[in-house]
Amino acid sequence: MKILFAAPDRDLLECYKKLLETDLGETVTAFDGTQVITLLSTESFDIALLDRNLPRVDHKTIIERANAKNVPVVVLTDGPAGLRNKADEPVPDGMLSYPFTFDSVKDAVRHTLESNIGKERKEAVKKDE
Repeated sequence: MKILFAAPDRDLLECYKKLLETDLGETVTAFDGTQVITLLSTESFDIALLDRNLPRVDHKTIIERANAKNVPVVVLTDGPAGLRNKADEPVPDGMLSYPFTFDSVKDAVRHTLESNIGKERKEAVKKDE
């Protein structure tokens, strides 16, 4: 599995990179939206974990780019995880509120990937009909 983890806090990035690589697989980090856009256009990822407040590019643009590459996105937010997006905003595949534990991050990754596999299967069945 290849994970993109993006947050403006470099200490958080380094900590979670080590933890994610130990338990889930290769992890690439970015600390601003420009880096995320570049990585999404040059590499393939199974999932992206993105802080909602990344500098330089807003989270809506990043989610749209990730969606175009079929990369599921979990947004890390300082607001409530169940907060609904505005009608014109792209919807992430999951949300996780700060403060979170490493176990909750792993659970969010696994749940999001499982949900997307189910969604892909349903879309494939619809195409075959």
